[in-house]
Amino acid sequence: MAPRTSRARRPRTTKVSAAPAEAADAQTSTEPAISNDGKVPSHLAHHRMIARNLNGLLENYGELRSQVVRTEREYKRADKEIDARIFQLTTRLEALDKKLTEFIEEMTSVAFESNLKIRGNTDSLSALWDALESGGDADNVARRRRETAAREESRQAGIEQRLQELATHKTNTAREPRPSRRITKKK
Repeated sequence: MAPRTSRARRPRTTKVSAAPAEAADAQTSTEPAISNDGKVPSHLAHHRMIARNLNGLLENYGELRSQVVRTEREYKRADKEIDARIFQLTTRLEALDKKLTEFIEEMTSVAFESNLKIRGNTDSLSALWDALESGGDADNVARRRRETAAREESRQAGIEQRLQELATHKTNTAREPRPSRRITKKK
């Protein structure tokens, strides 16, 4: 065993006179730890101050924790709603993308088939004009062929111009914001 040092162990119970204990009990939480006359508060008063401060901190922590938990629940709820909305929008976008792809494929097919038919008809018309020119009145047939070609070119130019106008109109309306629909309450 180690030899005892000169420091003696204090007993756990202290003998306090009744007057200082009553004075310490009379202190309120608003009084400083050291009184105005420089005296240190009693051990019991010191522990009471610590307990009051600790209780205040625990209450503040409890309130803060409940606020954090409430905020976290609100964020989780909002996240679920946003995720559901994003899933719906993604599904709709995928469906629209599929429809657009199918539409483009169909229009490409139609344009290709129409182009083939137009070329075939053009070749047939050229053959008919050639046959007519080789037949009877060649000058009259050649003149009518030139007039028909001029009319067809002007018609094609009109179609191209109308398509340009439609394309310009469509891009202008796409850029302009749509007027909002306001719901008015009937009185």
